Amino acid sequence: MDKASQSSFIVIAFFSLLLLLLMSAVIDTSTKKIPNPIVLTIIIIGLCFNSLTFEGIGLWGSIIGFSVGLIIMLPSYSFAGMGAGDVKLMAAIGSVVGFDKILNVVLYSYLIIFVMSLLFIILKGDLTKLLVRYKAFFYGLFAGIISYQKPHSSEAAGQRLPLAPAIFLATGYVIYPALCKSEFINYLCHF
Repeated sequence: MDKASQSSFIVIAFFSLLLLLLMSAVIDTSTKKIPNPIVLTIIIIGLCFNSLTFEGIGLWGSIIGFSVGLIIMLPSYSFAGMGAGDVKLMAAIGSVVGFDKILNVVLYSYLIIFVMSLLFIILKGDLTKLLVRYKAFFYGLFAGIISYQKPHSSEAAGQRLPLAPAIFLATGYVIYPALCKSEFINYLCHF
């Protein structure tokens, strides 16, 4: 198989990944759930692409990427109340992009969801409530008292935002350079 054909497999795998992530973002936004068939499809794409092509990271690289995505997200599921679908989705992405890129996807996803959450709180007009709550928390820490006031469910900070849109944006940002380097994309651009 020539290099252009291999490069086209990268483009197909990454565009399929982005399409499935876009679907999961839309579904997660409307239903607060990420469908298991989408996660399973991404895992199959990752395992097949990485073990059957020369450009892939190999079967072990895919399995390690899956495992790292799962392990990194489990504490957020256990302690921070993140949904199981988000954890499974991140593990599935790891099976496609591998160990080194899944770390970046997780980092950028958290950064994006932080910005999205802050904008949501500001737009809802609850920034002052958030700042007052954290001011009391930090004053309590300095006084030797640990007291955290949980936000009321009516406040913006008390509502859960879907993580799938942030995961979609972060994954797109991380795999964009690989798509730009693809000979297949260069061939299409010069066609």
